[in-house]
Amino acid sequence: MNNNKENRSAGRYPTFCTVELDSGTGVTRNLSTTGVCFTTDNAIEPNLMLRCFILMQKMGRNITRLRCEGRVVRANKSADGWEVAISFTTLEW
Repeated sequence: MNNNKENRSAGRYPTFCTVELDSGTGVTRNLSTTGVCFTTDNAIEPNLMLRCFILMQKMGRNITRLRCEGRVVRANKSADGWEVAISFTTLEW
C-alpha cells in the first residue's frame, strides 16, 4: 500500500509558461490557485519571499502577465537547473 499521499489544497495543472524573476527567467512545470512550480538556471533559497511574473499564453502568444508573490517552499537541484515551488501570498491578473 502506498502511503505517499500528497497533501495539497488545490489541484495542479501542467503549464509551460515563461516566469520572469529579478534574477532571470524560468519555465513553469505546473500551476495552481495556491502556487507554482518552475525551473530556472539560478539557485533560489527556500523560505525566501519572491516576486515573479508568469506570462500566460494561448496558442504560443502571451495574453496576460500574472503578478505573483509568495514564499519559496521548495528549491531542489535537478537535471534542468533548479526546480522551485512557491506558495502564493499575492496573485494579481
